[in-house]
Amino acid sequence: MKVGDAPVFRKFWYVAMPVAKLKAGPQPFSLFGEDMVIWQAADGTVSALRDECCHRAAKLSLGEIIGDSIRCPYHGWAFGADGHCTSIPQRPGLTPEIAARAFVKKYHVAVRYEYVWVAVEEPLMDIPHLPEFGAEGFRFIDCFHEEWDMSLFRLADNFFDLAHVAFVHRETQGDIKNPVPPAEDVEETEFGIISRSIVPVANRQVGQDYTGIKEETTVRDRTATWWAPCARRLHIKFPNGVQHIIFTAGTPLADRKIIFTQFCMRNDTEEQVPAAAAIAHDRKVTSEDRFILESTRPDVPIMPWETPEAGMPADKANNMARKKLREIVERYSDPAIAVPSKAA
Repeated sequence: MKVGDAPVFRKFWYVAMPVAKLKAGPQPFSLFGEDMVIWQAADGTVSALRDECCHRAAKLSLGEIIGDSIRCPYHGWAFGADGHCTSIPQRPGLTPEIAARAFVKKYHVAVRYEYVWVAVEEPLMDIPHLPEFGAEGFRFIDCFHEEWDMSLFRLADNFFDLAHVAFVHRETQGDIKNPVPPAEDVEETEFGIISRSIVPVANRQVGQDYTGIKEETTVRDRTATWWAPCARRLHIKFPNGVQHIIFTAGTPLADRKIIFTQFCMRNDTEEQVPAAAAIAHDRKVTSEDRFILESTRPDVPIMPWETPEAGMPADKANNMARKKLREIVERYSDPAIAVPSKAA
């Protein structure tokens, strides 16, 4: 299954772009085939509207912000944050009541963690809560917001794959001589899972620079919380007291293209570990993942009728994640989509 195969995944929040990007003016964005314009009014309100004027279909993302409205570049019609027309220059005597009958579609939009989030349809769950963001004693480090050529569901798989660390991350934290992953405790939630484990890792120079630990090996007290379809909070505690909390989100652009967004929160200071060192470590790790993940096929066998892939006991957590995705499809999708064999 690919993320676009089940309409239910239109009912989740996805990261669109850094909110700072809106300072440059209206921005185009597309999600599940819905072209939208994301913009910020003079009063700070962020809105996501269909990127098409209801008059003659010009792209509003080519327009400009006038106070609390976005103005179409074609004939100057203006629209407010709710999508309703606020002005038609060619009809200066037009009353607001009549102008409001012309409107463009509005999408769900929110600003969290310095990013704009959007949802095409009414979301089934809220944006994940990250208690460390803005909390006393923690700093925020923005890391990556870029396109990867891979499947959204393969990234979700990888969030819990401790078995790949020895091989894929052999230059950073993996030890190929010890390929057996540690045991993990896995708990299901309504829209995700939580995995807890103590993970021995190699601590090479790039790791020492970001942990402040100078030994060649260390351990991670790791709690990975995943929210469907593709968001994860990875809370890592090191023996020296450093907490490195990584948040990663995938946004589907196509069957084989996503936006990969990642930032972190830490309880140390810039003087102790520079942000550049933390980013350098996580860049090296994510580059190792990306090299492999971009080689995988985009569809992931989630549904009962799909041919399963070979497995092993270490796949426990990501198999549970696949099960959770299947349950979401079966619970919230049209029966003909959830069980296509009935229509065969």
